Formats: sequence, C-alpha cells, structure tokens
Amino acid sequence: MASSSTIATQCLGYTPIPVALLTAEEVPAVDLYRKDAETGRLRLYRAANLPMLPEDLQRLNETNINWLYATDIDHGQMQRFIRRKLDFMIRDETLSLRDRFGRLNLVVEGLLASAFESNDTDDVIRSAGSISAMAVRLLCRDDMTAGDLISLLHHDYQTVTHSLNVAYMMVALARDLRLVGNDQLPAVAVAGILHDIGKLSVSERILTKNDRLQRREQRIAQKHPALGFRRLGKRTDISFAQLMVVYQHHERTSGKGYPVGAVGDEIHPWARLCSVVNVFESLISNRPYRGRYSLTEALSMMDQHLSDGLDQEMYQCWKQSIRKK
Repeated sequence: MASSSTIATQCLGYTPIPVALLTAEEVPAVDLYRKDAETGRLRLYRAANLPMLPEDLQRLNETNINWLYATDIDHGQMQRFIRRKLDFMIRDETLSLRDRFGRLNLVVEGLLASAFESNDTDDVIRSAGSISAMAVRLLCRDDMTAGDLISLLHHDYQTVTHSLNVAYMMVALARDLRLVGNDQLPAVAVAGILHDIGKLSVSERILTKNDRLQRREQRIAQKHPALGFRRLGKRTDISFAQLMVVYQHHERTSGKGYPVGAVGDEIHPWARLCSVVNVFESLISNRPYRGRYSLTEALSMMDQHLSDGLDQEMYQCWKQSIRKK
C-alpha cells in the first residue's frame, strides 16, 4: 500500500484518484493516468471516452496500484466525485467500522499529501474542510473509542500523516471532554490538520533529518508555529481558536514552551488539547532518527518527563480514553 509520502511525488498538476472508489459502473469521464513504477512519471492509462472494465479494476488491485491521476484541469470535478463516493462509503453499514475508517484514512492521506505538496494554502484548507466533516461522522460513533482509533492509524513521520493523526485524536479527546458541541468537532479536526502548516515553510532536509537536530536547526524548526500563524493570520475562513492551535500547540502551561512562553490560561483550550495529543502522537510514531514507542512506553515517558506543562485534566482524560476498548 502506497504511503502518503509517495502519492504526490512527481505528480504536481494532477489530482490523485483512489482506485478503491472506482467501479466499472461509475468512473469519471476524464483522462486517467497511472504512475510508472520505475520512473515515477505519469502515463495515460485510460482515455476519457473509454470504459473501465471490471477486469481492469481487478488487475489494478492485484498489482497493488491504489492511485490513478487526473489533470488539475479536472480538479473540481474530481473533488466532487471523491467527496460523494467517500460519503457513500462511510455510510455503508455492510462494511465494518474498521474497514470504513481504513479506506477513509488511505484516501484522505493521499488527498492531503497532494495539497501539502502543492504548498497551496487554499487547497490545504479546502481539503481539510471536506475531509473533517466525513471523519467526524465515524469518530463520533459510540462504538469508536480512542483506543480503537489508535490501532487503526498509520505511524510514519510525514507531516501529513502526523497532522491527520493529531486531528483525529483531537476530535476524540474533545468529544470525551465535551469541550465543544458535536457541531464544532469538524472545526476541531480542521485545526488539527492545519496545526503544523508552518512546516511547509521549513526545509524538508530539516524535517526529515535522520539524526537529532543541531541547535541552529532546532531554532529553525521551532519557527513553524509563527510561520503558520503568518500564513493563516489574515484569512477570514480560519477561526481564532483554529489559529491559536497553529500558533500555540508547542506552548506549555509552565511557560517553558514556544514561540513566546505563554503560561496557563494564556494558552487557548484548543491549543492545550492539541499539545496533549501532539506529544503522544509524536512518541507512538516513527521518526527519522528513532522507531516508535509502544503505547505503554509513551505513557510512561509522558508521566515521568513530559506531562509537566500539559493541561492535566486533558492529559488524564486522554490516558483514560486510550485505555478503553
């Protein structure tokens, strides 16, 4: 299965289309391209005027080809097609909750990877908005616990995967805390997706370095909350709460965080929420310089060294939530 880090590579100017959403009865009437496994370049796979046969889809699945591509000229049409098919899929009670969430996560990782790769803030926000409403429908089901959620997530160090995981976890924790009404949970998810958007302005070399960062590199990396704030600060489609998640998710109630060393209630509740799950997600995911920690190891490390400066009510609630099955 392709990871989100490979989906958008060498595919700028194209919209990724999940093969899982295609059927012989319903295929978009656009030219579809396939990525060459050796060169990574796109080649025409099926012209718009040709049918997609069941055996074509079977062959794609058998060869583990999860994505086809359409040119960005057809971007709007493709986005509408994907949203409609995803909406149908997450409502399909014949699929298990695990299957529905797994398919949703695969698709949205690809869509967000494409948006992040384009470095287009408008595209990122549009994608985040459409994705969040669908994800919240699954995350707010009574039979979806935080513990179930964690077992379903991918755990690599790519910014898009981390951002999605944080978004899902923020929704789960906000729901359990009753921090906001259910109608606001999609906005919480958008905040989680956008929390690291400032990293789009940080060198990929620093973000994916295989060793621990040197002090100079750390200072550059730690600019990402302020860079994200500048990128989003004048937008009218981002709320104050969402903006504070971007700006304050590395602040600590003890005043030992960054970028400004805010303390206590100076940190917005949504940002404090993000801080808890951001630390946790970072520990249980692979990093370029280390492997992932187990759930038990991550909680032990947070208890001993990292929980100081986190909102304690939120942290304790999160610990209880992820132990539920």
